[in-house]
Amino acid sequence: MKRAAVEFIGPFFGRTILRLEPSSLMYANTHTEISVREIHPAEVVRLPPHPFRTQTSSGELRVGPAFVFEIPNVNFWGYYGGAVVTADNAVLADLSPEVWGPANHPIYSRWHLPKSRLLSGRIAIGVTPEAGGNYYHWLLDLVPRVLLLKHAAQNFSNYDALLLNGSRANYEREILAALGVPPEKIRYVDSRERFQIASAVFPSMDINVIAPWKVHGLRDLPFSGKQNQHRRLYLSRARAAVRRIANENEISEILRHRNFEIVEAENLSWREQANLFAGASVIVAPHGAALANIVFCKPGTRVVEISTRAGYRDWYWQLAAVAGLSYEVMEAQRSGSFSGPYEIADMIVSRENLERLLESL
Repeated sequence: MKRAAVEFIGPFFGRTILRLEPSSLMYANTHTEISVREIHPAEVVRLPPHPFRTQTSSGELRVGPAFVFEIPNVNFWGYYGGAVVTADNAVLADLSPEVWGPANHPIYSRWHLPKSRLLSGRIAIGVTPEAGGNYYHWLLDLVPRVLLLKHAAQNFSNYDALLLNGSRANYEREILAALGVPPEKIRYVDSRERFQIASAVFPSMDINVIAPWKVHGLRDLPFSGKQNQHRRLYLSRARAAVRRIANENEISEILRHRNFEIVEAENLSWREQANLFAGASVIVAPHGAALANIVFCKPGTRVVEISTRAGYRDWYWQLAAVAGLSYEVMEAQRSGSFSGPYEIADMIVSRENLERLLESL
């Protein structure tokens, strides 16, 4: 209703009516001023049986090609994952994500948008949904898009600035340095900023899909030295607010007896985390962002994710399949003392089930 009101009344106040274009690639096919470069082709990945879904055979993960678009005369709003408006007032849906779908993007319904400021030069844009303050989305969604930008221009000297969203955490600084991004070219933006850009360069946005090229690109980052290939790790969430193991003191004794190191990933730098995972032979962990680091594991590494059935999310099942890892789930029970949603509930791990699992590792 608010969008309809804005579209009806807006023109009387000089508000431009926007239309939605579902595909940047299709739009570029009819607008020759837009440059399109395919960086990676489409791929198909075989998936193992799902840990909880009943199925008779393994499925497939189909990953579309990855592109970089250079678009002249763009208006860009830094809200969420960005909003891209072309010179002829088209909102490019695949580059303008929104939780409730691009058709419901606030750019259509807000009465007052930030005033546009001119941003001169050739501007690369890597603003990505959920990347601010979330290690999983920063590492597996935003960083691969920056890799596409680097691939398209060979290095970042060919851009005048790189627009990003984030929390300015230490791991962001470390990873951007590993990517070779000059600090002076990085500009963090948010929903308070809109820009008119003469030449904007956008990587395609295929978030929440783990493509093989993402895994290869992240593993090629310069982080590692020589690793001990036989480390056994348990990732503790004792300091987290949710999805903790309620009986962790009990199971930690069992794990240590089996030569597991108890690790709190948040206490380590990004390079230390990447090196640790690259040198692991077995990883056991409750569901959490630190498991995104399995992207750095060597093929064949065994990964055991602890989760309740009701709270399970299959992100790491897919990542493990693409990365060539051996993956399984150890089902835990919801802690009776936790009153929140199932997906963030604290868990209790059965001592008997853990010992049975460890016998097989």
